[in-house]
Amino acid sequence: MLNQGYSDFTYWKHSWHKWGIVVAAILQLLALWMNIREYSNISRIGILSTAEWTSYASQKYWQCAINIVLIICFLGTFLIGAFARSRKGARLGEVFLLLLLAFAWGMAGFVLHPLSSSGKGLFWTLILLIAFGGAAHAFLQYRKK
Repeated sequence: MLNQGYSDFTYWKHSWHKWGIVVAAILQLLALWMNIREYSNISRIGILSTAEWTSYASQKYWQCAINIVLIICFLGTFLIGAFARSRKGARLGEVFLLLLLAFAWGMAGFVLHPLSSSGKGLFWTLILLIAFGGAAHAFLQYRKK
């Protein structure tokens, strides 16, 4: 039988895994939409004091940033799984995805100033280190023979 240049490599352990990733991305899109909608409604009504608004807005910005990073993660994973034709190609895709996530999360840190709050700063730093560490690990896996 003609193989048409494709190997028997599959990114997914089970075929339903890719659909779980898609559902997770859709749920994060829904959560992002709900956060933006709630923010808009509270802003329009104007029921919060200035101090309450500052705290509320900061919390919503963080929630939206986390939603966006998770959307990138899930959609990126789905795309890697859909287009990877070899383990080595999948690892290279993971390197680029994790570097993109690290860049996006780093930019969120510049916008949201996480280091001004000890809990958020620790969380932000931990996620940034995990993204860079994951990219380094995926790169080492890519370089293995």
